[in-house]
Amino acid sequence: MRGVIHRWLSPRAFLLHGEFLLVVAGCAVATWWQASRALGGNGLSWFYTFEWPIFAGIAMAAWWHLIHEDPAARAARRRERESVDPAARQAEW
Repeated sequence: MRGVIHRWLSPRAFLLHGEFLLVVAGCAVATWWQASRALGGNGLSWFYTFEWPIFAGIAMAAWWHLIHEDPAARAARRRERESVDPAARQAEW
């Protein structure tokens, strides 16, 4: 139970929660703005009206993944990345 509480209430988690709320709020405002433009006759804004909620969904998936990331695996990945010369690194995606 202690690990679950730390996962959701650590300083890193609070930063992630704040970033998530900021991004989702921005996507909601952008959706509202594009919907009002689309209803005003701008045809291209219909695309953006549906695109911003998709971005919010992607942000939610990333937030969930980062909150539930195993701390030991994250630390091992950081140690491995620091031990390799930056010029010799492979792309991380």
